[in-house]
Amino acid sequence: MSFPLGKLLELSVDKTQSPDGQDRIVVTRDGSFQFFPSSGLITVHQGDDLDLGDEDLFVPFGAGDVELTLKAVNQPGHPISLGSIFLRRDEVNLGELSKKFEGGGALYGLKYKVLP
Repeated sequence: MSFPLGKLLELSVDKTQSPDGQDRIVVTRDGSFQFFPSSGLITVHQGDDLDLGDEDLFVPFGAGDVELTLKAVNQPGHPISLGSIFLRRDEVNLGELSKKFEGGGALYGLKYKVLP
């Protein structure tokens, strides 16, 4: 049995958690494993659209769905969850999809595909 892969395409920054319009973020998988970036943090600004298509960011599935959590780390050692989304196994071959991370006063959008 083969497992699908989630392919991350774009992260849009609709509203940052920080009032100054800049967040330092990470994306974790299944609650704690830092998935993106592979190390460190990414600084984003309100209105940014990060093209992830060239990053070759593939999220492997196991037996179930995959939870991705976006976290702001604007103060070292104090991450704030900006919400979680689930990439679902039943989204295979549905084309480009999008979901929103909402939390901590922030709003981010993620575009992705689920490949067989």
